[in-house]
Amino acid sequence: MKQLNQGFKNVFTYAAGMEKWVNNSLPYGPLQYTFASDFAIADWVSGKDGVMDTYKRVKESWLGNYKAFTEAVIAINMLSWAHYNLKQQGYSGRDVFIELYSNLYHQAIQDFYERYKNDREKCDYFYQMTD
Repeated sequence: MKQLNQGFKNVFTYAAGMEKWVNNSLPYGPLQYTFASDFAIADWVSGKDGVMDTYKRVKESWLGNYKAFTEAVIAINMLSWAHYNLKQQGYSGRDVFIELYSNLYHQAIQDFYERYKNDREKCDYFYQMTD
């Protein structure tokens, strides 16, 4: 697992660092949407409540776009791993975010399935990208 930069000075360097780490960790190249930095800003500024609110807004705005929502799910999963990485580097307080993003990842999979369960092409795309 790649090391995550420890030099976060403010929300901007944190969000940019998280997005860069997520994109560099993916085998198929960078994500097209900025969900990783959106969630990172929320967890830096507002903590758990901000992340939950961001997920709610992402779901309301993007669930109808299966490719965009798939990227949101990928970002959520990768942010759980990013916080795990930070914990391994000695950052405290990461457990709450590891658990939060893990739970959101499972919720997002369920939300996707409920929306697209009858559309094999979209489900195939989702599972191919998130597997």
